[in-house]
Order: sequence, then C-alpha cells, then structure tokens
Amino acid sequence: MARWTGFGIVGVFLVLMGCMFALRDGERTGTDWMPTLRVVERKSDFVMVRYEREGVPLYAEIYYPPNRPRRSLPAVVLLPGGFVGVNSTQRATAQRLAQAGYLVALPHMRGQGKSGGFIDFGLSDAQDARGVARALTQLGGRGDYALVGISFGATIAINSARNDPNVRGVAYVMGPTDFAEQRQLLINYGRPERAQQRDAWVGGSPEECPECYEVRDPLRHAREVNAPLLIIQAGEDVMIPVWQACNLMKVREEMGRTVHRVGLTDDGKPFQGTLKPRQQCVLPFTGWGDLEQDHLVLFPTLSHKTNDAVWQVVLNALQRWFEDDKPKNP
Repeated sequence: MARWTGFGIVGVFLVLMGCMFALRDGERTGTDWMPTLRVVERKSDFVMVRYEREGVPLYAEIYYPPNRPRRSLPAVVLLPGGFVGVNSTQRATAQRLAQAGYLVALPHMRGQGKSGGFIDFGLSDAQDARGVARALTQLGGRGDYALVGISFGATIAINSARNDPNVRGVAYVMGPTDFAEQRQLLINYGRPERAQQRDAWVGGSPEECPECYEVRDPLRHAREVNAPLLIIQAGEDVMIPVWQACNLMKVREEMGRTVHRVGLTDDGKPFQGTLKPRQQCVLPFTGWGDLEQDHLVLFPTLSHKTNDAVWQVVLNALQRWFEDDKPKNP
C-alpha cells in the first residue's frame, strides 16, 4: 500500500511537471510568443536575422529606412507568396517600403529560403510572422506594425493579424479567399500536380479534410481582424477571381465595417470604363474614403502582378495607418 501511495505522489508530481512544461510551451508558441532576433549576416541593403520557434530555425531580412535613426520606427512585415522563397522582386518591394520610412521585415517562410521546417500552407507562418512583428522592437521598431501580404502571403497576413491590438492595418494584395475554388481552378487549367502538392501541404483535399481548409479560411480570419483592411484585387487574375475579393468585402460589411470601393487603371487613375460581368460584384464604386476604414481597390485590367500604382495605394494606406492622431477604428 505504501508503494502505491509513493507511486501516486510521484505520479502527481510528474503530472504537475507536465502541466508546467505545457504552459511554458504554450507561452512560447501562443499569440504572445516573441522570439529573440539575432543578427547573423549584414548585407549592403539588409541584415539577416535568425530566430527559432519549436526548435525550427527561421530567418528574416530586415530593411532600415535610410538617413533615419534606428529607433522608434513604424514597422511593416512583408509576407510574400509563391512557395519559392524570397526573390529579387520581393526584395525590391521591401526596399521601396523602407525608402518610405518604414522598418521592414521580409521573412523566409518555413521550408523556403534559409528557413527550416516544412510548408504547412500558412498555419505556422502566421504564428511566426506575428512573433517577428512583436520582436521588431529589438531592432528599432516602436511596437506597432502593419502587415502587407502579397498573393498567398495575404492569407498569412490576415491570419497573423487576428485579435492583435498592435496591428495598424492589413494590406491584402491580390490574395485568394477560397482555397477550395483555387484548387479546382488548378485542375481546370491542367495543373493537377499543383493541386496534389497543395493537398499534401494542407492535409488532404477539401472532401478528405474539410477541417484542414476551415482552419486556414481567410474569410473566417477576417472576422477577427479589428484593424483597417485594404483589399487590392486584379481584374484579370485567372487564379483569384474578383468575386473572391467581393466575398471578403461582404464579410467585413457584415461586421459593420464601412468598405469603400475604388476602381483604378493600371497607372492609378480613376477607372472610367465598363466592368466585365465577372467583375461587377465590386460595384457601385464609391470613391476613396478615410483609409482608416476598409477599402476594396480593383484594377480591372491588371493581371496577377503588382506595379507602381498598386504600391502607391499601399504606401498611402501605410501613411494613414501610422498617423498618431488618427481616430479609433469604427
């Protein structure tokens, strides 16, 4: 009997220890997780930092604004898509944002570039991005930040921004909002191998694992974002139809948010033409509002490629989001 009593005491001790370690692990991986950023390389135009989460080595490129003290800087986390790692176009975008006065982090997503781990279609990347955003105070950030996501990176941005009071705004640049539809489009356009690769990353097809799609659903995540949302949509994007952006707009309107609707030509002038039937869910155009409110900006003749006009819209939004005297979110 004494032996069982002793075993019971040891068992309780082990359970308590397990709870302590679980709690510590939750603190490391939860929404308040913040890594230590260690500079491991210095380039002429950026520094490379290394950090870890759950034992996985991760990297991000950090771009500083020129001719400004490296303290109390507004920060931007730039989240690329493509599943191929950081490229010269994304680095040029990071430099553009830094030139405008922002401290910019350009993460290497899991399983891409220098980062370890494997691609899980954005779930881990969203947690990683939020941690990096919080940690930018170690490198001169002032504590608040905006998230700018391009293509698939937009879905990571909106996931990362959920219920985060430090997010000043989210730019959702040509990002999908319906992964199941996009998967079917890959098959329709004769790219079944790409669809199969996504199934492997996600955990199955929409029929095999509907919960795998639900947990990654950008429309679901959008309901938990209190910061201003800038949706930029290309009218001739064959893989991300305009109605996907319209569905995101509807979700925000259902939340009680005002969503202004703007049409622009490829060079950023007001669009005066006639929209194609598949683009008309954006109508009626309302024109610009306060960029502290949500906006859907359609470039009707643009394909899935950003240009100067697109980035000017983003820069205008960033300038507004980081104004210190702006009113509270509606």
